[in-house]
Amino acid sequence: MMGYTHAAIGCALALGVNHLFPSILGRSPEIVGMAVLGSLAPDLDEPQSLLGKKLAVIAHPIKLLFGHRGFTHSLAALGLVIVVLFGLFSAGYGPRPSYGLAFVLGYAGHIAADWMTSSGTPLLWPNPARQHSPLPIRTGGVVEHVLAVGVGAVIVWLYRFA
Repeated sequence: MMGYTHAAIGCALALGVNHLFPSILGRSPEIVGMAVLGSLAPDLDEPQSLLGKKLAVIAHPIKLLFGHRGFTHSLAALGLVIVVLFGLFSAGYGPRPSYGLAFVLGYAGHIAADWMTSSGTPLLWPNPARQHSPLPIRTGGVVEHVLAVGVGAVIVWLYRFA
């Protein structure tokens, strides 16, 4: 999926979790920002991605090592992110664990969104086989654009009425 779709999904996940469990995340701009950042992070394996352009010094080596939609799009990477973030927060290096949770929500949302595409994701990395949904969506296609608009509507509703 495209970067804007991933960002919208991350935002919607943070606002949705806040709506269902307000004491866990909160509704601050920082929480939404961390979820959006997490939703863009798996694409650090692509120097032309939204985040990859800003952090090319990191993106190029990751792409060389793993390729696009490799390790960073797997459950192993998600597990590593969880361990590192919550390890940092529990050691006192992070401002709040809720920021880590928001980042993880965004990261997981990215993997799930790319699983819905025809390219799929290597969920069980290092097994290179890519899994995808039974009804895959073409990246950048009409269905993705409709999905992005729908997620945008959910964001507006959650922000305005929830």
